[in-house]
Amino acid sequence: MTERTRLALVTTHVFGIRAYEGIFSSDAYLDGLVEVPLMIGIPPERGSAAVGYASVADLAREQGAECVLTEDGSLSSLRGLLTDCRPHYLLVVGWSRLIHPDVLAVPRTVHGADPGPADGRYGCIGMHPTKLPTGRGQAPIPWTIIKGLRSTALSVFFLEPEADTGPIIAQYDLPVRQRESAASLFYRMASTHFEAGTELAGHLARRSVPSRVQIAERATRWPKRRPADGRIAHTMRFSEIEGLVRGLLGPYPRAFASIGGTDYPVEGAWLADNSGDAGSTTLELVTADTIRFGCADGVAILKRHR
Repeated sequence: MTERTRLALVTTHVFGIRAYEGIFSSDAYLDGLVEVPLMIGIPPERGSAAVGYASVADLAREQGAECVLTEDGSLSSLRGLLTDCRPHYLLVVGWSRLIHPDVLAVPRTVHGADPGPADGRYGCIGMHPTKLPTGRGQAPIPWTIIKGLRSTALSVFFLEPEADTGPIIAQYDLPVRQRESAASLFYRMASTHFEAGTELAGHLARRSVPSRVQIAERATRWPKRRPADGRIAHTMRFSEIEGLVRGLLGPYPRAFASIGGTDYPVEGAWLADNSGDAGSTTLELVTADTIRFGCADGVAILKRHR
């Protein structure tokens, strides 16, 4: 094989940047077996308030790739540009919208391959921070903590028109520690994306990417979380409150308690000694930094995030 593998890279997130840094530092890239002529992101003014946002422009500039910033999340308006790029693979990591099916077909059609499922020689590839088919959907890191899971994974997979359903290329298992927070899991996932990008580059260079079909019967789908979902309620048990607080640390909107119409973001929680009867509706700002909050099994002390 004399033609170098051509990649087009799409991201608007720290995870994508780390995965692509892995590719750029891989043996396959440094040996000249892989090239990246095109990178795609979104304008800074559209992404700066998003969780985990990172601009692709600096990395593209460092690597001498053309950088295109778009507000078209499906990339349908960039189909012509991608066709002209003639990528063997389109990588989409840390992108909140589904890619248009016509764009997903570009790597196969421009190289004369039959349309249909990826066979490893061409295709579109994504990464998702759960052990697919568990946790398809949104907010995977907060849900992992909030649901109290003891293990998770980074899944590398071929993209299909439906979210997170394509064949699995690789999975990198991560234990979820007892005191794990969304912040610590976010950092660990970012590091794992770098590892995944480095290893994936070798398969891309050979144009031979193995995969296995997901078992649909085992799939679960997690819904999008909104800032309002972080509200701490008196009906919660302390374990739920503590898990919610840990699940919304790091780059995510914090869990919060409301007092007199004011929302107080929270970064820590512990159960008060001799906290009183279960089902207490105690609610008071004790100090500038702490709140006493009645819950289903006692009284929680909440540490304010300032």
